[in-house]
Amino acid sequence: MKLGVIGRLFPLMFSRVVYGYTAGAVPEMNIRAFRKKHQKEYEAMVRRTPSVGSMKDNMFAPVMYMACYGFSYYKADPEHITTEVFDGMIDALCKSEMMKRFYRGKNCFDPEEIRKYVRGSQRSQKREYPMDWVFDFSYDLSVPEYYVTHRECGVCKIGQQEGLMFLTPHMCVMDYPTIEYKGGKLLRTKTLGGGGDCCDFHVVKGDR
Repeated sequence: MKLGVIGRLFPLMFSRVVYGYTAGAVPEMNIRAFRKKHQKEYEAMVRRTPSVGSMKDNMFAPVMYMACYGFSYYKADPEHITTEVFDGMIDALCKSEMMKRFYRGKNCFDPEEIRKYVRGSQRSQKREYPMDWVFDFSYDLSVPEYYVTHRECGVCKIGQQEGLMFLTPHMCVMDYPTIEYKGGKLLRTKTLGGGGDCCDFHVVKGDR
């Protein structure tokens, strides 16, 4: 992938939350040095990860950058970034005001959101990009609800590429709050990252 504007923006968006959390969770760590190493690992990982297409064509393209950011956070210092610290970082991001503001005003069941999933599902069946997601999608806006069944996952593929597949389930938890912020509720029984044969997203209207 190319870093591009979005790829360069991710570290800037997350830095205050991520390194603020890390400084408190691992007080013995030199945060300035860690930040530099994390940035270097992130950029290298992005560059060695094959593209899944443009932001315009692939709704999941930004998630690839998010995955690289997460995996490189661990890879920058596996001695200090334990899975517990990693989980804390993910939780800090999910609960941050930045994340809440990003999703404010967005709606899971907005017609354009649904159309994106329809187009994305059809596109994914072509398997044009080896690192891409492959998924089925169905919906009923009279309920409202929709189903996304991921057969292949780009985050899992990066985890396999980097030898960090064990971290993938720790990243999957981000799906719950991000869907909640868009007014939905995620019901899910299995994930590819957790060893399932698919990720069975069932999204219904939330409580907000």
